Amino acid sequence: MNLSALVHELLTHHSTAIAWGLAILAFALAADNLVRLYTERHRLVKEELNDDDRAFAWRLVIFLVLPILVLIDLRVSEIVVSSGIKDGGTIALCGEMVQLIFAFVLVPALLVRPHPFLATFLGYTVAFTLGLNLVLNPAMALAGVGTERLNNPFIIVHSLLTLTFLFCLRYSPVRFWFSGLTRPQISKELAQSLALWKDQKHDPNLTLRTGLLYVRAGMNRQARTLLKHLDTTNIHASFLKALISFRQRRYAQAKELFVQTSEFQGVDGELKATLLAAAACSAFANGETINSLNLCDRALEFEDACLTARMVRVDVYLAQGKKAQAAQDIMVAMHLGLNFDLKDTVPVDIEQTYMQIAALSKQAQTVRSQVLLKK
Repeated sequence: MNLSALVHELLTHHSTAIAWGLAILAFALAADNLVRLYTERHRLVKEELNDDDRAFAWRLVIFLVLPILVLIDLRVSEIVVSSGIKDGGTIALCGEMVQLIFAFVLVPALLVRPHPFLATFLGYTVAFTLGLNLVLNPAMALAGVGTERLNNPFIIVHSLLTLTFLFCLRYSPVRFWFSGLTRPQISKELAQSLALWKDQKHDPNLTLRTGLLYVRAGMNRQARTLLKHLDTTNIHASFLKALISFRQRRYAQAKELFVQTSEFQGVDGELKATLLAAAACSAFANGETINSLNLCDRALEFEDACLTARMVRVDVYLAQGKKAQAAQDIMVAMHLGLNFDLKDTVPVDIEQTYMQIAALSKQAQTVRSQVLLKK
């Protein structure tokens, strides 16, 4: 039994009120997304997408594409049943095949390198459709929901397709190709950085930059592989691990790593404030409001104009119901001339922080060289 079968069960059995309630909710969500598709149409023409834009693309897939897939499956099931076929496994197989064909038909559209948002939407649609039919539905069958799928005569072919799909999701060249479609500028910079890094793997600054570009390209696993080329006791490895942890939503670990990075020798002023603000952001995301507030206060001691620290503190105050303190922080931020634009700077402005760490590293290297010359 797949999702369309579950919908059919709800609509044709005794839970009429629940069924129509779910149908109305699904229709309302789909309508809301159509409205947002118009009101947020500026996202459709952006050349560089941020995390919010990609989340919006996923939202469209879940609430617009999924209902279409269910309707396709229901229609195919009706056609198969009307032809005289009653076997549940065959009916499920026909619906699955049509959905897989739908996904494979979209792949050639990616080969012509469409606009980044369209490429993101198409890529997510293909991945979601294949995942639904090759991973989720078989998992439901194994769990005992619709065991007729286990009697599928094409189970070997299905298993091979599933393994191929999972392999492609993790295969670096495929991920790099998709990143080039959805993040063209970052992927171009990453390719250039990789070409340099292959000849200078001993350079910690270049290794860090390559790892950060991997993170910005959405390739966290590849970024993590670069950690073995960095000294685990230096600031480069600590910062890269912190950012990867944050992107993987391991906020408690990210908080500890950002704090650890801020405590390296030579880290002070704006850089220290930035790292402590990132730790505060991680703590708030992990539900640690008091700890987050303390980290914000520490960050502002080193840089009063740290926007991330001030905005996280505003969020903490609002979460605690302290509207007056939140308003005061906003007024201070306005007085400092901050523009309140946190896009692509949460938890840190990656490019600016990298430049500060690289400068700190070069300064430390110069000091070491001078000491060696004196000796």
